[in-house]
Amino acid sequence: MNDSETYLERYQRLLAPAEKAANVIQNGDSVVLSGGACQPLSILSALGRRRDLQRVNLYTSLSLVPPDFLVRQYLAKKEGKSLESNVSFFSFCVGPGSRESAQASVVNVVPVSGSAVGRLLQGRRVDVIVAGSSGMDEDGNFNLSCNVDWMQDILSDAMHRDTVVVVEVNRNLPWTEGETTFRIEAVDMVVESERAVPDLPAPRSAPEARSIGGHLSLLVPDEATLHLGMGELVNQSVIHLDVKRDLGVHSDFIGDGMLHLYEKGAITNRKKDFMPGKWLGSYVLGSRDLYDFVERNAMVALHPTDFVAEPANISRNRRMVSITQATQVDITGQIAGQSREFEFLSNPGIQHGFHAAASASAEGIGITVLTSATSSGRVSNIVPAISPGTAVAIPRGDADCVVTEYGIARLKGKSLSERALNLIAVAHPSHRDLLAREARQLGLL
Repeated sequence: MNDSETYLERYQRLLAPAEKAANVIQNGDSVVLSGGACQPLSILSALGRRRDLQRVNLYTSLSLVPPDFLVRQYLAKKEGKSLESNVSFFSFCVGPGSRESAQASVVNVVPVSGSAVGRLLQGRRVDVIVAGSSGMDEDGNFNLSCNVDWMQDILSDAMHRDTVVVVEVNRNLPWTEGETTFRIEAVDMVVESERAVPDLPAPRSAPEARSIGGHLSLLVPDEATLHLGMGELVNQSVIHLDVKRDLGVHSDFIGDGMLHLYEKGAITNRKKDFMPGKWLGSYVLGSRDLYDFVERNAMVALHPTDFVAEPANISRNRRMVSITQATQVDITGQIAGQSREFEFLSNPGIQHGFHAAASASAEGIGITVLTSATSSGRVSNIVPAISPGTAVAIPRGDADCVVTEYGIARLKGKSLSERALNLIAVAHPSHRDLLAREARQLGLL
């Protein structure tokens, strides 16, 4: 940028169509993409129209909408046809746009904590970064909008490497506050898009959520600071905390459940110990109402995940409460995150870190919610042993409280026998006798 060139003039000079941006990517390149609501779908669509690429690896986080080439690869796999070999898609967190493809081994799932992704990528060669943005201000700052995640670390490294930085600007995305901007001097090309911002799909009705929410209201005190994990059951259960007062937010994920609590007067952030008065998060994902709420909202501060998920920062909050979701819990207290056997529903990510740090904080608690059974009660989610291939998100030594529609199982500091009894008590009634017999056979009772 020369001395006489304004930021707006520089911006105009960097503008290019999506096809030109896609042509920046060469054979053998490693490409890092924004995820979530900010995933650069226009550039991904243009990339999918190329047939000349080989050995290109794309790395991203949660996908809401599958790119065109991924749909083609998935359909080819389903039909027994040969896959396109030009682009490989790697995901650090499986979302609704990549879940079926991950299950079909078309998406390559990288099981790593969200707080470690930045360090992982900094240790690898990154040829191209494609960052989603809500636009540039008059001072030459681009905004990362809903997804700060680990992009700040990668963009900072790009200034000192031969990494090409492409920005897809979509002014339908909200401008967010916090550590959310990067300089135009780091940018090599800008693509403008007018696509609609994808919403997080509306959750399916969970009839057990009302009972689980009632139990949560007994566990969560006024003035608690909340971490809420992604998941339909969490989102529907926490709305029953709207009777609480002076709740705060310290959570990697900011979603519609929190917006509901704020609108009901439950969230004020007044009593937080770490960054009081602020909603502290790393990414925003939900409805259009939520995106409108965070638009230039100084109360909401987005920061990199490694800062938000740092245990020392989490545990500075008195009455820190982490509420996350599970698919299975065994009778010794091992907690499986959002996966079952070799099925990928999500990546447990930083669930363990928040759960353990909340449990270790003054008057804090780590809570895991799950329905007692699936398939109309036929299959128990409280099990003698975690199913083979199922990822354990929280080891038994860190498990604190488990909540089902039948009650609260307190596990922290309990013996294996006490844990088995407490978990059997909150299991589905039709499975309790069998679980007790199996616990006796295992020598737990």
